[in-house]
Amino acid sequence: MLVQNLIIFNIIGIVLLVLLNNNNNGILNKKSLLTIKNELKLKQIGLIISIINILIIIENWIGFNSNYYGFQNIERFLNIYWGIDGISLLLVLLTLILGPIAILSNWKNLKGYYTYYVISINMLVILMALNFICLDLVSFYILFESTLAPLFLLIGIYGANNKNKAAYYVLIYTLASSLFMLLSIVIYYIIINSTDYIYINNIILSINLQSLLFIGIIIGIAVKTPLMPVHTWLPTVHSESPLGGSILLAGVILKLAIYGVIRLLLPNLSEISMMFTPIIYIISILTLIYSSLITLKQTDLKVIIAYSSISHLAVCMIGIFANNLIGINGSLILCLAHGFVSPALFILVGGILYDRYHNRLINYYQGLSTFMPIFSIYLVVFSFCNTGTPLSGNFVGEFLSITGAVIRHPIIGSLTAASVLLSACYQMKLTNRLTGSVFSQYLHITNDVTNREIFLLNWLLIPTIIIGIYPSFVTNILNLASSTLIYSVLI
Repeated sequence: MLVQNLIIFNIIGIVLLVLLNNNNNGILNKKSLLTIKNELKLKQIGLIISIINILIIIENWIGFNSNYYGFQNIERFLNIYWGIDGISLLLVLLTLILGPIAILSNWKNLKGYYTYYVISINMLVILMALNFICLDLVSFYILFESTLAPLFLLIGIYGANNKNKAAYYVLIYTLASSLFMLLSIVIYYIIINSTDYIYINNIILSINLQSLLFIGIIIGIAVKTPLMPVHTWLPTVHSESPLGGSILLAGVILKLAIYGVIRLLLPNLSEISMMFTPIIYIISILTLIYSSLITLKQTDLKVIIAYSSISHLAVCMIGIFANNLIGINGSLILCLAHGFVSPALFILVGGILYDRYHNRLINYYQGLSTFMPIFSIYLVVFSFCNTGTPLSGNFVGEFLSITGAVIRHPIIGSLTAASVLLSACYQMKLTNRLTGSVFSQYLHITNDVTNREIFLLNWLLIPTIIIGIYPSFVTNILNLASSTLIYSVLI
């Protein structure tokens, strides 16, 4: 009943928001105390919807059997089969956790028309959650593309000065690349007469056909990750997106590429995936090094965090193609940890600082630790997490991903270790510039982080530390699902 509860409840919630907004349109256009009260009511309803979504997935998490092999809670709804395993459960949990965070992050700085923001956020969250639950190629593609509509509206309506450019960037890049994925899915259906995950995974295809299907699917995945040279859309979109859009884009939407590898490539196109692994490794390492080096030259705070996301997702791609349990689990743990740390960094630099100073240039800031000590502490902690410091989830993910890559290809995999040094370089440069030195004469003294911001940052910090201290909490759920992705030849 997971899917039915999520879909029906969110449809009811969105309809309620629309009706309340239409009833209050005449009031909302007047600058009065009643306007603020009605706007607050709409915000609260949207927040309650996102919190109930978390309760729904927690109920399924409690009943999840980590010792069961295969998909669980399989149901047929809207003529589509749905089900969860350890991988999809954790990714759905991450998605729904970030929903209320995305709403609360823009709680104060969006005036009027907040209803459309809440509706877009909730639609985006539920579509991404369904993407991780569906058991059909066509459903995956439809849901994969449907996330573009609310994301396009979020950026186009609530973005910064170049919001139209950013909105069309994400639309055109993703649509154009996904057409190749669609062609591969069509070939699947013509040849096998089915697009069901479980069915097609039991079919053995020829190497030539696997090559054709692999190329079509990997093009869509490479843009969504993104890998070099099709990565240029992400920094622009992040820099112009509202804070809630950046949180969901970095936290979840980029993980759709890793999930696409898990569902579309590794189980069914195993042989050709093994053959193309060195090429994927080289492209990922080039992406890692290039994005890290170019991050050192950036001056926009949100662009710096965006390029760091590209670097970390490249490490995830390396781990997921390692063809061993260590690398695959490491990649998935890094996905989860990055899904908590990157949104926190966007809240710090794109939310707290931008709300107070309306400036994203790194050269504008200096010596924030003198009058924003709590902000500085959070920035240092999350910066260390982002560089893969021990006792953080990022460390566990990067360590396991690099270990799995070295086991798979010792020489090529060893180059992945450059991510540790390079991430420390650009992240410490950012942290030192913002918090170090003396108070800048261009800054005015402002208040430190509020209780709402502390709550959001703690909500993201706690799971990051839990994964870093006790990774078995995650690996126990992942082990059986990840082991099905390993390809081996029995002699």
